[in-house]
Amino acid sequence: MSRNMAWYSASRHTFVRDSLKSVVGELANNAARQGLHIEHEQQQEWEASVGVLQRELKEHVTEIQMLKAALESPELSEYRHVVLEYDFRRRGLRIDCVLLGDGIIAVLEFKRSAFSASDREQVLNYSLNLVEFHEETQRLTTGGNTVVIPMLVQTTPGSFSLTSYPDKYLKKPWDAVLDRPIECDKNGLRAALLVALRYRRGSMRVGVSEWLYSRFSPSSSIIDAAISLYGQHDVSAISSHAAEKEVIRRCAEEVATATCEALEAQENLLIFISGAPGAGKTLVGLQLAFDARLRSDAVFVTGNSPLVEGLTEALKGAYKRKTPSALNAITASGYATENAIRVIKMSTFKIVKAHEFLKKRGDVLGATDGRVVIFDEAQRTYRKGRRVLNTILDDDEAKLILDSIQRTHQNGAVVIALVGHNQAINTGEMGIDAWFEAAERCQWRFAVSDETLSLMQSPKVEKWKTHHLRRQNRISIGHLPHSLRFYRNADLEKWCDYLLAERRVDAEGIARKLQECGDTIWLARDISTARAWIRSIRIAEERAGLIASGQARRLAAEGLFVDLKPSIAPWMLAPTGDVRSSNMLETVQNQYQIQGLELDYTVVCWDGDLRRISDSWAAYKMHGGRWQKYEDELEIAKNSYRVLLTRARRGMIIFVPKGDASMVDDTRDLVMYESIAAYLKDCGAVEFIPPAEVRAAER
Repeated sequence: MSRNMAWYSASRHTFVRDSLKSVVGELANNAARQGLHIEHEQQQEWEASVGVLQRELKEHVTEIQMLKAALESPELSEYRHVVLEYDFRRRGLRIDCVLLGDGIIAVLEFKRSAFSASDREQVLNYSLNLVEFHEETQRLTTGGNTVVIPMLVQTTPGSFSLTSYPDKYLKKPWDAVLDRPIECDKNGLRAALLVALRYRRGSMRVGVSEWLYSRFSPSSSIIDAAISLYGQHDVSAISSHAAEKEVIRRCAEEVATATCEALEAQENLLIFISGAPGAGKTLVGLQLAFDARLRSDAVFVTGNSPLVEGLTEALKGAYKRKTPSALNAITASGYATENAIRVIKMSTFKIVKAHEFLKKRGDVLGATDGRVVIFDEAQRTYRKGRRVLNTILDDDEAKLILDSIQRTHQNGAVVIALVGHNQAINTGEMGIDAWFEAAERCQWRFAVSDETLSLMQSPKVEKWKTHHLRRQNRISIGHLPHSLRFYRNADLEKWCDYLLAERRVDAEGIARKLQECGDTIWLARDISTARAWIRSIRIAEERAGLIASGQARRLAAEGLFVDLKPSIAPWMLAPTGDVRSSNMLETVQNQYQIQGLELDYTVVCWDGDLRRISDSWAAYKMHGGRWQKYEDELEIAKNSYRVLLTRARRGMIIFVPKGDASMVDDTRDLVMYESIAAYLKDCGAVEFIPPAEVRAAER
């Protein structure tokens, strides 16, 4: 059974009787148990909103009745249960208040100031999500004539009219939801709750236990819409332009078949798919998540929040243009075309941000999907003792995940681990070994290709090759070796490997080969030159952008601020001319933001966090006002630059600053930057000279 996800729930009578302090205390205690820090502002909002509810529920009771039980009131007695801070975690939402009554579910959001359009959209979205994903709400609204009423409550006095609300609901399949929120202030909540009761169609009592412990269960219509949306739109943020698409198709087909066999046999199976950066692991994962055979079981879990945001916005942008296929995808699933944006937002339910999925150690809370869990960047799990979301892991994270999935789905489950090769960019990541060890401890069978095993940098490779839990019918296409990003020549990935492995002769050979094909790896010593190269080559709707390591903090002297972290969706998708767009070449994204995404052209901005010392790589971080060497983070620093150097589909220029010629700022030492640039040249990078400068030199 699922857990009660409310931080506070009680009968109306108990709620009115309880003191303000005890209600807020229970909220805070439940939040603390989930490892969440309660801001003072949030505490104030709770106190204000809880106080409003308590006072308003008491107002209609006579003075004598107020001393006994507010529930004796004939006006609001049909609101039988109060739910506060309902954590709809599977959707990444948390609702301020839900009142469960006879024939009614009132969804309340409290605001301390005048309402905005986004406030109205927020509470309406909460109501729609209940109808689409909350199994008991689905049942009540479909067969029980229960209505869902969104409400906005201003916790300060205001001016509101409750006489102008038409008896109007949204179109099917959301026809149980009032089409706009009922709005009131602190003094008008009782009257607003009375208005909400007038919109009821029946008086079926909402079962409190059934509602609180209800499973997450996406409706069939939203599943159909999701499959249609992803099937008909090639999302630019993750699209490929190479013949290896057929390899991706075959890999997905093989894994889907193995998954179906395991589910039918009710066995627990761990499947590995590995690949180089840009090889298509994410494409395989998304294809599996929306495979018709797995439609009711699969969920795609990723720690790559920018990917989720970019994907959602790309779909939204496509459907704003209202192409015929776009309209067909919406209407064929039973939704009105004007609701396209809402459908798109909800169609990403199968793509879950890892911090949402894992904050309960992978517990999917009785979801009907989740028997097939696809983990993107699976190598990024942590060891026992690591603090994750303010909680110390009491076991290795991979083990906790398998344990929780096995508890939730006792009739078999499949975990598909998408593993990046040489992509550790955070301290403490355990890598692929964590999953083999978890499989052994949990007694899960595993399927892995020989090639994936051969690439493991672990002394236990031979053990896993011959392990008794290894599935004999092995995955043949378990490793995707070729980058799909640099669409003219996949050798860019090899060049990056040789560069970081200090194999300069091999790197120079690859760079020369690339140059012969017209794919020169360019180098610039000032940012204006790098921008000039991009602007001379980018055309039409091609994407270009500035990217840099998250530790490249002395790029601030060049006007590039790696800690700024602009919103990734408009950065990736807004057109040229929009100041938020990557094409404006003004703001920079770091490796965490850009990982899993791609651009046509990139300016890779190199700083002193990865530098040459005694002809070898060394990792540094800014500590206070000085660079400090970090011996144990060299591989992380190298992998961070590996991510940056493999984001381009069509071309790349590397910008290495010249440093501070005045010698005042020793964090921007001339020799440090010169040694980086010299090494890049030794590895085949060619310094770019703008045409105007060439002509000036010739004159």
